[in-house]
Parts: sequence; structure tokens; C-alpha cells
Amino acid sequence: MKTRRSFLSLAGLVTAAVVTTAFAGPATPDTAKVGQPAPDFTLKDTSGKDVKLSDHKGKIVVMQWINPQCPVCVRCVSSGLVAKMGKELKQLDPDVVHLAVNSTHFMSSTDSAKYLKQHKLDIPALDDHEGKVGHMYGAKTTPHLFVIDKKGVLRYSGAINDDPRGSKGADATNYAVNAVRQIVAGETVAPDSTRPYGCSVKYARGEGKGKGRGNGRRGINRGSGGN
Repeated sequence: MKTRRSFLSLAGLVTAAVVTTAFAGPATPDTAKVGQPAPDFTLKDTSGKDVKLSDHKGKIVVMQWINPQCPVCVRCVSSGLVAKMGKELKQLDPDVVHLAVNSTHFMSSTDSAKYLKQHKLDIPALDDHEGKVGHMYGAKTTPHLFVIDKKGVLRYSGAINDDPRGSKGADATNYAVNAVRQIVAGETVAPDSTRPYGCSVKYARGEGKGKGRGNGRRGINRGSGGN
């Protein structure tokens, strides 16, 4: 009986330990999920000023992952796609906040500032070279876009549009603009997620989340841009 009681006590301790561990939460940051509150974060912009996501609560936020060395990013900018998107977003809601995030481990805020200035884009660029926010949101490619509503809920994650090859021109559907339009109208965002395309995000120590082609700085993920 004594042996049995000892065994049951040990089993109870093991069970308690397992339950305690389960409720302790994951050891790594959760990946942001559509339909749930967007994880808060603080990053520095190109002037060294802290930018906190929650400071923009009450406004729609569009986050766009960038890499000045990614040919897909360069194409989206040089073609006027990003500038056109910015104008359309402001037409839908003048208070929309458009943020560029750079998680490229070998780049600094200076690189982002030079890139945006070169293409005459008035978008705050946030430095995430350690990749913490990129991993938190599961950013896979450049560009990878996320749309957050006024309540701080992530409403869209995925490609910038349905034109990964850049051949549709004005006929392409911009998913970020589509999401903001539906949010403003009080509608359900559809699609709320698509497969992002572009270059894999160049995280430190080969920790990239994307499945880019090639191992160099220009590995490209030619996603469909669809669900």
C-alpha cells in the first residue's frame, strides 16, 4: 500500500507539473493570427524615434515588409504600385497609417531611409533587423502585408495583390486596399488571407520564414498571390 501511495503521489506531481507547464504559455512569441488582436510592438523609425503599434489604436494600420535589395519590392515601388496603393488607402480613410517594416538582418534604418527617399515614398520605415516583429507576425516575404482594424484586430495577411509577375497592370486586385475598403464599410474582409509572394525575408542566422528560391539575398518565392 505504501508503494502504491507513493506511486499515486508521484503521478499526481507529474500531472500537476504537466498542467502547470501547459498553462505557462509558449516559450516563443505567438505568430499573429487573422481575427485576433494584433501583437503590440515597439520599433525605431529612421530618425531613431520609438514607434509603438498600440499608439495607432483607433486607426487602420497597414504594415508592409520591405527589402531594398529585393527585385520584387523594387518592382512594386518603381511601377508606382505602392504609391498608388497609398493614395487609394487615404481616399478610403484619411487616417490610415501605412508602415514599412524591414527585417533584413544585414540592413540598417539608413538603408530603408535611402530606399524610401529614392522612390519618393513618404512612409515611416521601422527597423526590425533582429527579426523579432517579423517572426511575431510570421512575415514570410517582401512584400508581405498585414491590415489591422481600428480595434487593433488583424484583419488581413498576405500578398499585396493578385499579380506576382507584375503583368496585370490596372486589372490587378490590391488586397490591402480591398481589406481597408471592406473594413471602412463594416463588412467582413474577404479574402482575409492570401499566399504572399516575393523574396523570402532575410532573417538572421538563416531563420527566414519564407521558401525563397535560392539561398542568397535575392531568393524569390513566386507565390500565386491567391488563397
